[in-house]
Amino acid sequence: MDKKFCPVSSFLLILILATAISGCTDQTQQSIVQQEESVETVEVTDMLGRNLTVPSEIDNVVTATGPYSILVYMLAPEKLAAWNTFTPADNMHMDELYTSLPVVGSWGSAQTANYETVISLNPEIVIEGYTVNKKGQISEQVTERQEKFGSIPVVAINGSIIAIEDGDDTIEYLGQLLDCEEQATEFINFRLSVIDNINDKVESIPDDEKVRVYYAEGSTGLKTDPSGSLHSEVIDICGGINVADCQVTPGMGMTPVSIEQVAEWNPEVILTTDSEFYNSIYSDPLWANIDAVQNGRVYLAPQNPFCWIDRPYGVHRVIGAAWTANVLYPELFPDTELEELTTEFYSQFFHYDLNNEELKNLLYPEEEALA
Repeated sequence: MDKKFCPVSSFLLILILATAISGCTDQTQQSIVQQEESVETVEVTDMLGRNLTVPSEIDNVVTATGPYSILVYMLAPEKLAAWNTFTPADNMHMDELYTSLPVVGSWGSAQTANYETVISLNPEIVIEGYTVNKKGQISEQVTERQEKFGSIPVVAINGSIIAIEDGDDTIEYLGQLLDCEEQATEFINFRLSVIDNINDKVESIPDDEKVRVYYAEGSTGLKTDPSGSLHSEVIDICGGINVADCQVTPGMGMTPVSIEQVAEWNPEVILTTDSEFYNSIYSDPLWANIDAVQNGRVYLAPQNPFCWIDRPYGVHRVIGAAWTANVLYPELFPDTELEELTTEFYSQFFHYDLNNEELKNLLYPEEEALA
């Protein structure tokens, strides 16, 4: 006999299934709430004096710009959840554990970051820097960031950390926040040792004996940053004379100049971070009469995994200051000293042990270019 459809029985079955599903959902939601409640939290005060509730053990950090993510990598790499503007390349001097991290963009000059992308990573905190202008007014980006991220704590740090010699208080603060005080102290001591050594040796150089330097930017080398710019501060730190007589371009820098201006300045040394320009300058007739070119004193700054001079700027460039000092005054800063510093720096703060070939290629690319 054919079975008849029973509306009442069907309704009861649907009701039972719905109740079961609802029960499972309630249990899942309750489990999530319990997990959230089980996370131990502490109250912290950021560097702007804002009180925040954060996990007692922070393991998932996103930052607002490249200099901050590099600093977190140097202090506590296992806690970094993403890069801002970092693109891994072949033969990168970095463990693949870190080269595989996502890239979320930056809220620096480029403004390429996306809030939804960052939120999808479930960061426990977001680190943002603040600046204070000459009138004592504090920048508003921390407030803006906190409004967008809602319940995710935005921890404000002093943005002066982007300079090579500044930011000990910020480094100490992050050391405490991320439970890596010893690493923070070791970096502060390393930087102090490098800068003190440079200062001690270059302060006795008479002004008329200081090396005249041009910082060549872009594929043609006809963009630059004069003295006083963060982009070229390694020259100032190392007792070089930045020959660029032009205006500082705020933000991204790179003030356009002409080859006639460079010829008039006639630098003894040219520094660059652009490999295309570096590989072409010795065969380019426009540059042939510049002293630096005639004397083979054009240098491509190391850039693996991060540029040592500029873009991104940040405290990691202290090793770039040591390199620049060696380039400008090799009789005061011998190769062996730079090699020892580089090996130590990479092992301790970039978490990578350079072999002899990697060290040579990093420090002396001009040997291959001029071969």
